[in-house]
Amino acid sequence: MLRELLDLIIMQFKTIKAYLATFIFFPIIYPIAIILVFGSISAKEFAPYIVAGTTTFNISIGVITLVSQILATERQTGRFSLMVAAGIPKEVYAISIALSNGLADILSIIVTLLVGIYFLHLQVASIPYLIVTIIASIFMASMFGMALGLGIKNPYAVYQYSIIISMALSFFAPVYFPITFIPMPFRYLAYLEPTTYVSQALYNAFEGNPASLLWSLGIVVIGVIFVVISRYVMKGV
Repeated sequence: MLRELLDLIIMQFKTIKAYLATFIFFPIIYPIAIILVFGSISAKEFAPYIVAGTTTFNISIGVITLVSQILATERQTGRFSLMVAAGIPKEVYAISIALSNGLADILSIIVTLLVGIYFLHLQVASIPYLIVTIIASIFMASMFGMALGLGIKNPYAVYQYSIIISMALSFFAPVYFPITFIPMPFRYLAYLEPTTYVSQALYNAFEGNPASLLWSLGIVVIGVIFVVISRYVMKGV
């Protein structure tokens, strides 16, 4: 089963060229532009939040949106059904699509961090905390995208709502500023947004604060919830 999953992931990597322009623009060029613009007009102490927010945006657009839309396209073209008919378990095939796109987003995350370090003089106090956060975030976003791509039956609706949801989670959650800026009781609503956990885990990793691990644990829990949802909706695919 593991060998089959690895082969499928490699196969999915080979299809990236089909949407190369989107992969280059949204996960790489667009985040760099955001960092440069926000960094030029923000106070120096907000640099970690700018980089954390932009990295969160990367994960939201580069993983949630792409995974859900690719799954929707696979279903629409009949390729998903063809793979299942060929004997590949649909759970394995769906996970291969989710994880391959999640892993591909690592490049854009690295580019974003390097731009933040070079232009905004960001200092990363804990590399281990950062690695844990990135792995947990990609896992969660991949499972979120899989739940969307399989849960919404109409492929065109997937294209529309995946973008809306990704944008909303990137700009209507406290990803570019401290969560304490949100007054109570509205702050409780922020805890319902997965991107809140991603951005806070990243910020605390930059600061070397062990609280980053607690936020990462929250990310993993959310990811597991999406796994459960995906398994449920997959029964009807």
